[in-house]
Amino acid sequence: MKQLNLIVLVLAALIARSNVFAADAAEASAHIAIINMPRAIQTVAEGKKARETLQKEWEAEQKRLQSEGKKIQTAMEEFRKQSMVLDEKSRQEKEEGIQKRIMELREAEAKSSGEFQKRDQQVSEPIIKKIKNLVAQVSKQRNYTLVMDGNENLVIYSGNTDDITDDIIKLYDGKK
Repeated sequence: MKQLNLIVLVLAALIARSNVFAADAAEASAHIAIINMPRAIQTVAEGKKARETLQKEWEAEQKRLQSEGKKIQTAMEEFRKQSMVLDEKSRQEKEEGIQKRIMELREAEAKSSGEFQKRDQQVSEPIIKKIKNLVAQVSKQRNYTLVMDGNENLVIYSGNTDDITDDIIKLYDGKK
């Protein structure tokens, strides 16, 4: 019985030791890099141009919505001034009209925000695709086994990692 326990103990020690060696070998062969995708997208020339276009579109839409908000505010001020002299039915109709305009403005703001997000995705998608292709190209050249987006808090610990963001931006814009 003692010999059986001794054999089991020796086997367990050998298995544990082989797992440590396997982990060390895997760690030694892994070559990991990170990229800051948002920075890369916003820094490449095409991304900067897209961002400027989107910003102009957003500002124009915000200006339109603010104008409508001011019109509603003016209507509310007029309603407050007139509410004392209006009969109950007229007062209620004006108040409901203003409330309806407020709801429509809120809906328009929400719709505008959603449309802007879709537009941002449409503009960013081809840039992201090109960046991913360049990341694959650089990864093959440098023998990276894994590239992670360091901006997404996906990397909890990174020891010997290389940040290839600047390299990808230069390749994207055709700079050497």
